[in-house]
Amino acid sequence: MTVKAERTLQQVKMSDDLHKTIKMMAVQKNTFMNDIYDEAVTALLNARKFTDLQYLASPKNGKAKSLWLADDVHQKAKALAERDQVPMNRVVYTAIVHYCKSEGPA
Repeated sequence: MTVKAERTLQQVKMSDDLHKTIKMMAVQKNTFMNDIYDEAVTALLNARKFTDLQYLASPKNGKAKSLWLADDVHQKAKALAERDQVPMNRVVYTAIVHYCKSEGPA
């Protein structure tokens, strides 16, 4: 795992369409994609406090994307993955999908 300016590299497989949706959201919100990823994972962490989650598997034909999560967000997501006994990339992928469904373009 690589660390850059208080961010940790995480790879996640996703479809090109999902990646494009995240790019569009970042442009609409006038922010960076990394901030969208942080918001998505934080929203999932907050939701997990109140309910069980059905984690989603990344698509087999998806492309591996590298994303940088804030260190504190990454550590909390890693702890959740360990507690729920799921891979870290599954936690992040689930967070992104749920976030795009709730916050993304209609």
